[in-house]
Amino acid sequence: MNNEQNKKLEDILGSLDGTKRAATPDFFYTRLKARMENGYEPAVTTKSWVLRPVYAITVFLLVLLINAAVIFNGRSQSADEASITETETLQSYAAEYRLNDSVTEELYK
Repeated sequence: MNNEQNKKLEDILGSLDGTKRAATPDFFYTRLKARMENGYEPAVTTKSWVLRPVYAITVFLLVLLINAAVIFNGRSQSADEASITETETLQSYAAEYRLNDSVTEELYK
């Protein structure tokens, strides 16, 4: 078993014997040196505007304003309308569960 492991290990190490050193394209180092001297500027992506603080704050404030408008618009309902709606809801529940019939019968006895 030890011989088999050694043979596999030698095969693996021997597989790199025929490889050659990787060649670089012509003028690679010249272009690389020129880039390093000029400074590297990545290409501008289309989504880079999202990362700017001005746009992020504007979007945040817009969402906050919409939420506040929805909340305050819901509260602008008058107290009379709210009580009428509540009364109608309670009456519909009572009618559905036939609570009005039993209360009415007990009152008239």
